[in-house]
Amino acid sequence: MASSAPLPVTKLTVGLDDLKTSGDANEAHARAVDATAYLSYENLTEALGAEISQEGGPGRVSVEIDFPLAGEVAVSTTVSAAFSNRIAFTEFRGAQGQLPAPVRTLLETIFAEPIPLRNIPEGLRLRSVTPTADGLDAHFTGQAVTFRPDPSSA
Repeated sequence: MASSAPLPVTKLTVGLDDLKTSGDANEAHARAVDATAYLSYENLTEALGAEISQEGGPGRVSVEIDFPLAGEVAVSTTVSAAFSNRIAFTEFRGAQGQLPAPVRTLLETIFAEPIPLRNIPEGLRLRSVTPTADGLDAHFTGQAVTFRPDPSSA
C-alpha cells in the first residue's frame, strides 16, 4: 500500500530563464523556472500498491485497494499539492456511498503523510496537482533553481 517512498516522475517539461552552468558542468543554475511533472497512473499504481485512475470529479482520483478483511474497496480521493514538494491524498469517499469506519480509518492511516516526488531540483516548489485522463500533472515554479545529476542514477 501507500508508502513514504518518493513517487516517480514519468516526464518533466521545463521552461528555463537565464540558465548558466557551473565550472565543473555537474551543476546548472536558472534564474526562473516553470515546470510540469507528469506522473502516469501506471507508475503511481506501481509505487503506491493501489490502483490509481481518473475519477471524473475535479481534483479527484479513484483508488482501488484490496483490504485483507474488507476485500477490494474503491474510493474517490482529493489529490493536491502539499508542503515540501509532496502530494496529498485526502477526503475519501466510497464509490458505493458511505465508507465503513474501519476502512476510512485505514485509508486515512495509509495516506496520513503526503508523499514526496522523486528528483525535484533544489529551488522548485510544487504549486498544484491536476488529475488528467492518463495521470497527474504537477506544476512547479521556482527562482534561483539549481540542477544537479541524481546521485542514484550514477
